[in-house]
Amino acid sequence: MKKWLLIIALLLLVGAGLYIYKFFDSKLIRVTPELISELHESVAAENEAAIVKPEFQQQLIVPSNPLKNVYFGDLHVHTSWSFDAYINGNRFGPDQAYRFARGDALKLTSGEEVQISTPLDFVAITDHAESFGLFEGCRDPGSTAKQKEFCAQFDNPSLSLFMSLRSEAIQRPPLRPEYCGEGGEFCIRHGRTTWARTQEAADKAYEPGVFTSLYAYEYSPVWPKGGSTHRNVIFRTRSVPDTVVSAYDAATAIDLWRALDSGCKGDCEFLTIPHNLNRYYGKAFSGLDEDGNAYAESDWMRRKSFEPLVEIYQAKAASECARGIGTTDEECDFEQFFSLCGEGENEACAGPNSFARDGLKFGLKLEEELGYNPLQFGFIGSTDVHNSNPGDTEEWDYRGKSGLNDATAIKRLEQRSFGPSIPITHNPGGLAAVWARENVREAIFDGLKSKETYATSGTRIRLRAFAGWNYDEQLLNDPDLVRKAYAHGLPMGGVLGKNAEEGNPRFLLWATKDPNHANLDRIQVVKGWRENGAQKEQVMDIVCSDGSAPKALSGQCNDSGAQVDTKTCQIADGVGQAELKVLWEDKHFDPELSAFYYFRVLQVPTCRWSTYDAMRLGIEPIPEVPSTIQERAWSSPIWYSPGAAAIQ
Repeated sequence: MKKWLLIIALLLLVGAGLYIYKFFDSKLIRVTPELISELHESVAAENEAAIVKPEFQQQLIVPSNPLKNVYFGDLHVHTSWSFDAYINGNRFGPDQAYRFARGDALKLTSGEEVQISTPLDFVAITDHAESFGLFEGCRDPGSTAKQKEFCAQFDNPSLSLFMSLRSEAIQRPPLRPEYCGEGGEFCIRHGRTTWARTQEAADKAYEPGVFTSLYAYEYSPVWPKGGSTHRNVIFRTRSVPDTVVSAYDAATAIDLWRALDSGCKGDCEFLTIPHNLNRYYGKAFSGLDEDGNAYAESDWMRRKSFEPLVEIYQAKAASECARGIGTTDEECDFEQFFSLCGEGENEACAGPNSFARDGLKFGLKLEEELGYNPLQFGFIGSTDVHNSNPGDTEEWDYRGKSGLNDATAIKRLEQRSFGPSIPITHNPGGLAAVWARENVREAIFDGLKSKETYATSGTRIRLRAFAGWNYDEQLLNDPDLVRKAYAHGLPMGGVLGKNAEEGNPRFLLWATKDPNHANLDRIQVVKGWRENGAQKEQVMDIVCSDGSAPKALSGQCNDSGAQVDTKTCQIADGVGQAELKVLWEDKHFDPELSAFYYFRVLQVPTCRWSTYDAMRLGIEPIPEVPSTIQERAWSSPIWYSPGAAAIQ
């Protein structure tokens, strides 16, 4: 009997291995003329005329402004210089990506053409640091036969290539591929060349006052079961180290900050931005590093100093919050990647400590323990696109994010039965909005570092948020509103301290619609605080587009009643408003309790990308996902801390 059980077990293992092999092998793209021809035929059969597209808008160049302008950009972009982008068919480098960001159309390898309706103001190309040196090494005439054999696999990737690279990367500490030679020197030397070329491409694209290209890259450690604790590294000026810090050099984020701090000399300044918190498997805000070691106070200080922002929205879904994880907020259901973890699960599922709101709450707890809050971070959105098309966030123009893996409408809509890693759960990604005096590297970086930023789900909503103790109702219609708001309060990203007089904090919110998109529906406040050792939160609407007040009991606006015709995707007329402005007072304020506040602006519903793809194919929207989306913007938080100065 035992013998038969052993045979059955072995057969099951073999079967599982074959399934895994076939599954992963099917995800590896062999870029052949036959494949390209097949994809082009599929694209040619799509009815692009069914899509109503906005008119292309020239970039609006605005002069320097002491009261600041809003600039829209993308801080998370991959080109063919990232290994995972290249093996999935992307052949466009940073030069093409920068031209795309400034308005040029781009025909992808699949034959699909993409173009943003309005050029971006700034971009950070964040190719994977772990890829640096690979392609330069392959062009080295002095490379060995073994290295040449390794390079030949790039255009014909195999499961063995993928698994061999992964098996070395998940070691602790990670090991460079055998291809890199003794001590990894071959790749380290050529990696310096990649970094130099990255800087050259950024300098070539940089036009101060018009378009800003930041020096940047992505630090991308690999985890055994698909999780990630990735961060983008952004520099302020041309003063940077001569080499990057990759996962081969720093096993944890703490190691990354230490290495960057050590290597960043003179005028060099940097910041890091974590992304896909929703895939951190509870490591984002647990107080433990990636190896399970508790943060020391010096580690918290480094995180506070070097990591002022988190990316809460991108192509692999939203990382703001998840309903059922410390919240009943229905808007947390927006564009989720994983389902909730079951009992005993903590991987490949949505669990505690993996969302931005978790981190804000944990920060309040740390303030009680440490005497300061190391998790006062702001918000941005970006794309994480691997097709060299930064800022391509319009739902109608979404053509996948992973090269040929999700190219063509049929591939994007058919691949929906394999779980959460397939294209149907992806989206076009979001944008980073920064309030800055002018569109130059130093000002954009300073805006990011000060957290006067916000995230959008892809549209260009304009949003300002201020807090103060003495704002009055007349301020809403004052032509000098912004100057007075700064003079008597502080913007998003700031910290309010205890008021010398009695009174509640007042928050000034001012949002205007994207000129190329739908009207606004409402503004909501998300408040978090700790009371008697317990975490509390409140989510409520504070201004409604129909002019009515939020309902007294529920704190919600009336449903807008906006109807979306999913056969044409025309934006609804006569619903919502182009501008929402409100002065909101927290009447339940307790001056003894630290708190955070951030604000969500919701548009009226419009078509999701999957509905546009259904239109291209002449079919009904697929039932697995919503046919519409309620685009939005998230302000960076404003904190209240009893121990801080009244206006900080």
